[in-house]
Amino acid sequence: MELLPPPIRDRALLALLGDILNDRAGPAADPGLRLRLMRTGFSWQALVQFATQQDLLIPLIRALFERGLLPPVPRAAKYAHDSHVTLRLRQYYCQHLARRDLQKKQIQNILARLNRAGIVPLLLKGARYLVAPLAPWCEARTLRDIDILLRPGDADRAFSELVAGGYRPGQPYSRDYHHLADLQRQGEPASVEIHTAALATAGESVMSTEFVWQNAERSADGSFFVLPAKWQSLHCLLHHQLSDRGYARRVLALKPLWEWTMLSRDSYREDWQHIESHIRQTGASDALGSWVIQADRLFGATFDQLCPPSVPAVENAAETLALALAPHWRRRSRFVVDQLRCAFARDTLAARYGKPADQISVADAARYLRHLLRQHRGRLLRRLAGRSDSLS
Repeated sequence: MELLPPPIRDRALLALLGDILNDRAGPAADPGLRLRLMRTGFSWQALVQFATQQDLLIPLIRALFERGLLPPVPRAAKYAHDSHVTLRLRQYYCQHLARRDLQKKQIQNILARLNRAGIVPLLLKGARYLVAPLAPWCEARTLRDIDILLRPGDADRAFSELVAGGYRPGQPYSRDYHHLADLQRQGEPASVEIHTAALATAGESVMSTEFVWQNAERSADGSFFVLPAKWQSLHCLLHHQLSDRGYARRVLALKPLWEWTMLSRDSYREDWQHIESHIRQTGASDALGSWVIQADRLFGATFDQLCPPSVPAVENAAETLALALAPHWRRRSRFVVDQLRCAFARDTLAARYGKPADQISVADAARYLRHLLRQHRGRLLRRLAGRSDSLS
């Protein structure tokens, strides 16, 4: 779902969060970080609240524990069950692991049901980390949806299988989007989205669904497919930068940027060459270059040595970082204007209604407007104000 992240009002907190998540800084950086965390005026509550707003609380907690940056727990606090920050963060992380276990069981049950019907899905985005993690950091990647990619011929069967298993659509079933209506089952921790395309239209132009299937790897037990790490990282990039128009809108999204940084940091030079070559052929290199700069500024990555960004990419990254600190009204108004312009563009309506772009008429725009009014009935003002945004 398209999302405008919450505003960033404190540049120092942004820098601190990025430095803590930069686990490549090495032990030499830890004493300096401890001093910053002990400085007069520092607020653990403010840091935790900021990380929560940006959906990076769990990665933050993991990094704090791994780097030994949390204050020691006094003996009395261990027995008083008080609100000591270290105990509270440990509790949050334990709750995350418990929820993750439930999500893993949920996806295993889904795979078993689909496999019995002769359907083998490809796990997209955060879903793959539940059953095919790439590294220990994957444990800290949170998710609310289980995204699975299916061949169009299997999508309706899979949808029916899950409905027969107790899942219910969260909204009217629509065929004119790159995934079907989300499915929810009472008592389950995550909703399920069945995708028929790996990305929305803009991302699909760089990484087609057929390319995703051709480069996917089947699990050892044969129950699902996943992407190799280099193509997982490209999918992560394109999902935000192109499909959600993060590059065009200059939207700083810390969670996907952190995930992409973690995916990309261990890539070999030949992996970077494959990715850069692939994305250059589609004219989208600047979207990659902008994230290279953002990752360097925020998380201390040094990808610019592997992928030197262009001047437009550097400018885009600078504008993105500057806009993240702008007043909310300015960010929101730009976001809504671009949303509407993109939603009613000829190419968008053509993809939605399966017609050539030159045959799109005012009637098609009116048809989509009626759809939006029905979908957001009673919530239109909340939607325009961003109060209905939700993280994915």
